[in-house]
Amino acid sequence: MIERMDHIALVVSDMAQSIGFYTGILGFRIVKELDFPGRKLVMISLGYDLASKIELIRYDETDLSAPVPVERTPLGLRHLALHVDDIAATYQDLIELGVEMEPEPPFQRPDGPPIAFGRDPDGVLLEFSEL
Repeated sequence: MIERMDHIALVVSDMAQSIGFYTGILGFRIVKELDFPGRKLVMISLGYDLASKIELIRYDETDLSAPVPVERTPLGLRHLALHVDDIAATYQDLIELGVEMEPEPPFQRPDGPPIAFGRDPDGVLLEFSEL
């Protein structure tokens, strides 16, 4: 049966901008880059943890539309959740790096650690939670 999840794939509007965001701001590293007719794929992982991979996909022609507001997420991907060691420091660092963050400030969940949300360059919702 299923042993583990391999990766999540995100279609991006600007590959260079997305690579810069995920590697330069969030600390992922490029594992593999592949060019196919009509699309480019870049596999990134969180450090050397190959169990935490995201496949960035850029099609030559993509219908780009505005991101759907959080409260009206359709079927499919709602958010990517990332653990951090200090939510307050991470929140402040991301704000200073120009990442769109919400809400202000991070809030304490009634059932767990404090969390905050941000968005990648294409509006994909990112959840940051303290370990």
